[in-house]
Amino acid sequence: MNIKFNSDDFNKKFGVIVEKAIPELTEKGLGRAMANLFNDCINEVPTVPLKESWLRGSGSWFVQNKLAGVSNKGKQGFANTSHTENISAGEFVGVIGFNTPYAARIHEGIGLHFREPSSGAKYLESKLHRKKDVYMKIIANTIKEGG
Repeated sequence: MNIKFNSDDFNKKFGVIVEKAIPELTEKGLGRAMANLFNDCINEVPTVPLKESWLRGSGSWFVQNKLAGVSNKGKQGFANTSHTENISAGEFVGVIGFNTPYAARIHEGIGLHFREPSSGAKYLESKLHRKKDVYMKIIANTIKEGG
C-alpha cells in the first residue's frame, strides 16, 4: 500500500497563514497585552500616582507604531498620540508610556514620598518584570484562538 501526499496545496495555503494571518493575530494579541499592561499600571500596586491625575491621564500605547489606546483615567491633555520607531521585518513592537513632563522622575521615584498608599515608583516596569509571562500568554492565546 502506498500513501502519496502532494504538499504543494498545503504549502501554498500554509504560506498565506504564515505571511498574513499570523502577523495580524500577533499584532492583535500584542494590542490586547498592551491594554492589559496599561490597566495593570492603573489598578495594581504600585499604581500610577494620582495626586492631580495628570499622570494617569497621559498614558497611551502603540502597536507597530499605530496608536492602540489612550488613557481615559484622569485629566487629559498630555497623552502621546504618535510614535515612530524603526521596526524590522518580522518584528512586533508594543510601546507604552505616560507622557507628563515629570513622568520619568516619578517612575524612578528616587527621593519621593508617595501620598497615595497604593502608588509608587516603577509603576510600569514592575508589571513588565512580574507579569511578562501573562502578557506573552495573551499574545499566544490570541494567535491560537484565531482572534
